[in-house]
Amino acid sequence: MDANNTLSVAECWRLLEAQLMGRLATATDHGPRIWPINYRVRGESLIFRSAPGSKVWDIGRDDRVAFEIDGIESGLYWSVVVLGTAQVIDEDDPGPRTERDELTPVAPGPKRVMFRITPESVTGIRFVSVLEPSSLWNDRPVGWRSPS
Repeated sequence: MDANNTLSVAECWRLLEAQLMGRLATATDHGPRIWPINYRVRGESLIFRSAPGSKVWDIGRDDRVAFEIDGIESGLYWSVVVLGTAQVIDEDDPGPRTERDELTPVAPGPKRVMFRITPESVTGIRFVSVLEPSSLWNDRPVGWRSPS
Protein backbone atom coordinates (compact mmCIF):
# COMPACT_ATOMS: atom_id res chain seq x y z
CA MET A 1 0.00 0.00 0.00
CA ASP A 2 1.18 3.52 -0.78
CA ALA A 3 1.88 5.79 2.19
CA ASN A 4 -1.19 7.89 1.30
CA ASN A 5 -4.41 6.96 -0.50
CA THR A 6 -7.01 9.47 -1.59
CA LEU A 7 -10.51 8.43 -0.57
CA SER A 8 -13.39 8.47 -3.04
CA VAL A 9 -16.22 10.89 -2.35
CA ALA A 10 -18.49 7.90 -1.63
CA GLU A 11 -16.00 6.57 0.95
CA CYS A 12 -15.79 10.03 2.55
CA TRP A 13 -19.59 10.09 2.93
CA ARG A 14 -19.56 6.56 4.41
CA LEU A 15 -17.08 7.74 7.06
CA LEU A 16 -19.06 10.94 7.70
CA GLU A 17 -22.24 8.89 8.22
CA ALA A 18 -20.47 6.58 10.68
CA GLN A 19 -19.24 9.34 13.01
CA LEU A 20 -21.06 11.60 15.45
CA MET A 21 -18.41 14.20 16.36
CA GLY A 22 -16.19 16.43 14.25
CA ARG A 23 -14.47 19.80 14.17
CA LEU A 24 -15.97 22.88 12.57
CA ALA A 25 -13.67 25.72 11.49
CA THR A 26 -15.11 29.22 11.14
CA ALA A 27 -13.43 32.44 10.02
CA THR A 28 -12.76 35.37 12.36
CA ASP A 29 -10.85 38.63 12.03
CA HIS A 30 -8.00 36.95 13.91
CA GLY A 31 -7.89 33.74 11.86
CA PRO A 32 -9.76 30.44 12.01
CA ARG A 33 -11.61 29.26 15.10
CA ILE A 34 -12.22 25.52 15.59
CA TRP A 35 -15.20 24.04 17.44
CA PRO A 36 -15.95 20.44 18.39
CA ILE A 37 -19.52 19.66 17.30
CA ASN A 38 -21.80 16.69 16.97
CA TYR A 39 -23.58 16.41 13.64
CA ARG A 40 -25.63 14.20 11.34
CA VAL A 41 -25.50 13.58 7.60
CA ARG A 42 -28.71 14.48 5.76
CA GLY A 43 -28.62 13.76 2.05
CA GLU A 44 -25.46 15.41 0.81
CA SER A 45 -25.24 17.93 3.63
CA LEU A 46 -24.36 18.02 7.32
CA ILE A 47 -26.56 19.41 10.08
CA PHE A 48 -25.59 20.59 13.55
CA ARG A 49 -26.99 22.66 16.39
CA SER A 50 -25.52 25.57 18.30
CA ALA A 51 -26.35 27.92 21.11
CA PRO A 52 -26.38 31.61 20.19
CA GLY A 53 -22.86 33.00 20.52
CA SER A 54 -19.50 33.10 18.77
CA LYS A 55 -20.15 30.25 16.33
CA VAL A 56 -23.43 31.78 15.19
CA TRP A 57 -21.81 35.22 14.91
CA ASP A 58 -18.80 33.86 12.97
CA ILE A 59 -21.05 32.09 10.44
CA GLY A 60 -23.32 35.13 10.20
CA ARG A 61 -20.45 37.30 9.00
CA ASP A 62 -18.76 34.65 6.81
CA ASP A 63 -20.70 31.50 5.96
CA ARG A 64 -17.66 29.66 4.55
CA VAL A 65 -16.68 26.79 6.84
CA ALA A 66 -14.48 23.73 6.98
CA PHE A 67 -15.46 20.53 8.78
CA GLU A 68 -13.11 17.64 9.63
CA ILE A 69 -13.34 14.15 11.08
CA ASP A 70 -10.61 11.55 11.50
CA GLY A 71 -10.07 8.12 12.91
CA ILE A 72 -8.54 4.68 12.54
CA GLU A 73 -10.10 1.84 10.58
CA SER A 74 -8.49 -1.56 9.94
CA GLY A 75 -5.20 -0.23 11.33
CA LEU A 76 -5.12 2.71 8.89
CA TYR A 77 -5.56 6.36 9.79
CA TRP A 78 -7.98 8.49 7.81
CA SER A 79 -9.19 12.07 7.60
CA VAL A 80 -12.16 13.61 5.78
CA VAL A 81 -12.49 17.37 5.13
CA VAL A 82 -15.66 19.12 3.97
CA LEU A 83 -15.41 22.67 2.62
CA GLY A 84 -18.64 24.55 2.11
CA THR A 85 -21.12 27.07 3.45
CA ALA A 86 -23.28 26.97 6.56
CA GLN A 87 -26.80 28.38 6.67
CA VAL A 88 -29.28 28.61 9.53
CA ILE A 89 -32.22 26.23 9.07
CA ASP A 90 -35.35 28.28 9.62
CA GLU A 91 -37.21 27.30 12.80
CA ASP A 92 -40.48 27.32 10.83
CA ASP A 93 -39.14 24.98 8.13
CA PRO A 94 -41.25 21.81 8.46
CA GLY A 95 -38.57 19.61 6.83
CA PRO A 96 -35.96 19.45 9.57
CA ARG A 97 -38.29 18.74 12.51
CA THR A 98 -37.23 15.08 12.78
CA GLU A 99 -33.60 16.12 12.27
CA ARG A 100 -33.98 18.71 15.01
CA ASP A 101 -35.53 16.12 17.34
CA GLU A 102 -32.88 13.44 16.81
CA LEU A 103 -29.82 15.71 16.84
CA THR A 104 -29.25 15.83 20.58
CA PRO A 105 -26.35 18.10 21.54
CA VAL A 106 -23.44 16.55 23.42
CA ALA A 107 -22.51 19.75 25.29
CA PRO A 108 -24.86 20.95 28.02
CA GLY A 109 -27.33 23.76 27.49
CA PRO A 110 -29.96 24.54 24.87
CA LYS A 111 -28.76 24.57 21.26
CA ARG A 112 -31.64 26.32 19.53
CA VAL A 113 -29.92 27.36 16.29
CA MET A 114 -29.73 24.63 13.66
CA PHE A 115 -27.35 24.82 10.70
CA ARG A 116 -26.93 22.99 7.42
CA ILE A 117 -23.47 22.74 5.83
CA THR A 118 -23.75 22.56 2.06
CA PRO A 119 -20.49 21.09 0.75
CA GLU A 120 -18.53 22.56 -2.13
CA SER A 121 -15.91 19.80 -1.78
CA VAL A 122 -15.58 16.57 0.16
CA THR A 123 -12.10 15.05 0.25
CA GLY A 124 -10.32 12.44 2.28
CA ILE A 125 -7.11 10.53 2.75
CA ARG A 126 -6.16 7.20 4.30
CA PHE A 127 -2.60 6.59 5.43
CA VAL A 128 -0.22 4.46 7.46
CA SER A 129 1.28 6.35 10.39
CA VAL A 130 5.00 6.27 11.06
CA LEU A 131 4.20 6.68 14.78
CA GLU A 132 3.14 3.98 17.20
CA PRO A 133 -0.56 4.30 18.10
CA SER A 134 0.36 4.69 21.78
CA SER A 135 2.26 7.89 20.97
CA LEU A 136 -0.81 9.43 19.28
CA TRP A 137 -3.49 8.70 21.87
CA ASN A 138 -2.86 8.26 25.54
CA ASP A 139 -4.83 8.30 28.74
CA ARG A 140 -2.80 10.94 30.56
CA PRO A 141 -4.86 13.68 32.19
CA VAL A 142 -5.06 17.05 30.46
CA GLY A 143 -2.17 19.21 31.63
CA TRP A 144 -0.05 16.21 32.67
CA ARG A 145 3.66 16.75 32.18
CA SER A 146 6.44 14.23 32.39
CA PRO A 147 8.69 14.79 35.41
CA SER A 148 11.90 16.57 34.42
